[in-house]
Amino acid sequence: MLLVFLKSNREIKIKNGYPNVFRDEIKNVEGKEEDGAICNVFSQDYQFLGKGFYSKSNVAVRMLTTKDEEIDTAFFITRVKTALRKREAYFTDSYRLLHAEADQLPGVIADKYGDYLAIQIRNIGMERYKELLITALVEVIKPRGIFERSDFESSQADILTRHVGLLYGELPPDQLIIEEHGIKYKVDIKKGQKTGFFFDQRDSRLWVRKLTPPNALALDAFAYTGGFALNMAKAGAAKVIALDKDQDSVNLGLENAALNKLSNVEFINTYYEDYLKDYKGPPFDIIVLDPPALIKKKEDKKKGLTIFQNIVSLARPHLKKEGILGLCSCAFAADLDLLINALRRAYFESEQSLQVLGVTYQSLDHPWNLFIPESLYLKCLWVKVC
Repeated sequence: MLLVFLKSNREIKIKNGYPNVFRDEIKNVEGKEEDGAICNVFSQDYQFLGKGFYSKSNVAVRMLTTKDEEIDTAFFITRVKTALRKREAYFTDSYRLLHAEADQLPGVIADKYGDYLAIQIRNIGMERYKELLITALVEVIKPRGIFERSDFESSQADILTRHVGLLYGELPPDQLIIEEHGIKYKVDIKKGQKTGFFFDQRDSRLWVRKLTPPNALALDAFAYTGGFALNMAKAGAAKVIALDKDQDSVNLGLENAALNKLSNVEFINTYYEDYLKDYKGPPFDIIVLDPPALIKKKEDKKKGLTIFQNIVSLARPHLKKEGILGLCSCAFAADLDLLINALRRAYFESEQSLQVLGVTYQSLDHPWNLFIPESLYLKCLWVKVC
C-alpha cells in the first residue's frame, strides 16, 4: 500500500473536505509511486486522513474519502446515490449527475440526457476504476446507454488516453431532445462540445429571459447552440443575432430555433471579434458575452483581465444607452472581481455608469462547496449601462 505523509498542519484542509494534496505539502512517501494508485494519507503525527488517487504531478493526491473504506463497487454506488439525492428535488429528466470533486468523485463528469448518460474521465486514477464507476451508474441510474466523451486535451502532468465511444447499453441517437424552462434543445452528445450541453447556465438562461426588453434587438456573442439566444427570443425580442465560430453548433442552433418555432433568431457562423469590428447595424438593447474558458491558471489573471476588457470594449459602442450587458466567465481563475474590473476598465472614459442588475452562478446540479473554492467556477455579471 502506498503511504503519503503530510507536512505539519497540512491536514486541516483535508479534514474540512478540500480534495487536493499538493506536492509541496508532502513530507514523504512510502511505497511504489504509481500514477493513479490508491494511497493512504496521514498527517505528520500518523493520524489517518483518508484515501485518494496518487499522482506524480503537482496535485499529488486527489482525495476520495476521509474514511478507512474499500474503494470498490459499493463505494461508487454510494457516491452515485448521494449525487442523485442532491438533484432529485430540483431536476427531473436532464441535468449534471456527477460533478467531479464537488460530488467526491474527482475527475468524473456525468451528464444525464433522459435515458442516456454522457461521461468524461479526467484523471488517471478514475480511468483505472472506470469499470466500477460504470457498474455503479448502471445499478443506480439504469440508463439505456452510457457514452464516453474523454476527448479533451489532457495536461502533460496527467496524460490520459483519449476515448470516445459507447461504454454500456445502446448507442445514443445522433441527436437527443431535452427541455429546459419550456424551450427544447437538440443535443449531440457524440460530437458536441464537452458532453453536449452546458447545463451550468440553466439559471442564467432563465435570468436573461427576465432582463430582455420587449421588442429588443439582442446579441448572443458566443452562442454555441443558442441557449441565451433562444431565451431572449422567447422573451419577446424583435430580433436576436447569435454568433458562433463553429459551423456544427450554428447548424444545431438553427434546428433548435425551428424546433421551438422561433423565427426571430439569426445564427451566423463567424468570430465575435470579426463580426463586431465590421458591424454597421443599429445598436443592441441587450448583449450577452459568454466566451469559453480564456484563462486556466491564477498566474494568467493579469492577461485574462486584458482579454475580458477587450471583449467588452468591442461590444461597448454597439450597445444602446440604457442597454443591458451580461459578462460571463466559466473559469475559476477569472473570478467575479476580474469581471467587475474588466467592465470598469472598458467603460472608464465613456462617461457612462454601470448599474448592477444581478449576478448569476452555476445551477444547482453543479454543486458549489464552500470548502472547495474551485467548485465555484461559473459567474455572470449583469449590468445596465446608464
